[in-house]
Amino acid sequence: MKLGKFEVVFKKRSKTLNFKEKLQIRILSLLMGFGVLALIFLAYGQNPLLLYFNIFSYAFFTVFGLLATLSRFIPLLLIAIGLAVPFRAKIDNIGAEGQFLMGAIAASGVAIFYGEGTSPWITIPIMFLAGFIAGAVWALPIAIFRVKSKFKGSDVVISFLLFFPAKFLIDYLITGPWRDPEGYGFPQSPLFPEPAQIFSFPGTRIHITIFLGLVATFLIYYFLTRARDGIPETKLGYEINVLGENPEAGEAVGMSFLKVAIITVLISGGLAGIAGVGEVAGNPNFYRLRPELSRFLGFTGIAVAWLGGLSPLGIILSALFFAGLLAGGVRIQASGLPVSVVDLFNGAILFFVLLTEFFLRNKVEWRTVT
Repeated sequence: MKLGKFEVVFKKRSKTLNFKEKLQIRILSLLMGFGVLALIFLAYGQNPLLLYFNIFSYAFFTVFGLLATLSRFIPLLLIAIGLAVPFRAKIDNIGAEGQFLMGAIAASGVAIFYGEGTSPWITIPIMFLAGFIAGAVWALPIAIFRVKSKFKGSDVVISFLLFFPAKFLIDYLITGPWRDPEGYGFPQSPLFPEPAQIFSFPGTRIHITIFLGLVATFLIYYFLTRARDGIPETKLGYEINVLGENPEAGEAVGMSFLKVAIITVLISGGLAGIAGVGEVAGNPNFYRLRPELSRFLGFTGIAVAWLGGLSPLGIILSALFFAGLLAGGVRIQASGLPVSVVDLFNGAILFFVLLTEFFLRNKVEWRTVT
């Protein structure tokens, strides 16, 4: 690409970057995103530095903002830590949003038809189990198409397309068989009975699903990803890493890419489904199935996973960061900017985070055109 007297060339990196180099590139990409957004805020007559200060101070240093951040942290952590598993095996599950919605649908069905008059000690575990199964089953075609299809990007296409049937199914249910007869015409399901409402800490939207997310993060680290920290890995973790780097070499020594693909997407889809259960049954703003449940958390989880370097600890920090951005977005509206700017803000950050992966694999060279 020519820029006046200079030419920009992108070259594939010949060596693997170390942790420090990767961290520098991720931070640089984020700063680029904030820099581009600063120009937009200036065009609206806003001081970008003051706006950024207001966003992060509200999200992390006010009681109400921190509680909002933690409530958004729960689904982002579950989705992102789940996505990290197939991503390590080079399986691109970008359909966590659909798996998230299917988990919410399954939990809603349990709550509506079996929640009344039961014990929460029975109902809520069944809801989580149903959500995990629904999300996992919804992700299963991704593994099959990834391994069996001759089209290299089939996992991307299938995982993305599966979001739409899940969204349409919610719309059908809340305007049809599951519509609340006392909902005053609003498309929503009946309110979940109390035994089907997941316990939240009083006065907050932080529910016990946060502990499931932290436990899942520890288990994935312990069983699948710890080799990168110098600790001996498990057989499955070894196979995931080997097949992710070179599927042909892995299968040549007896590893089954199909087995690994199925296991990884089931874990990924199941955890996204659990996130859906927590959001629909643990968030006091819901306690019922509603159309606004889909807030594209599944797609945000992709950026969370990549910004965290597919590392459990990194994903925890990345999920907190993105949760803070989502919670602090209200400060953008409070400054007088339109709602569309909030969406632009979140979208731009997502774009630059995903752009990070390009720079991790390729280096940029500037040449003088003679």
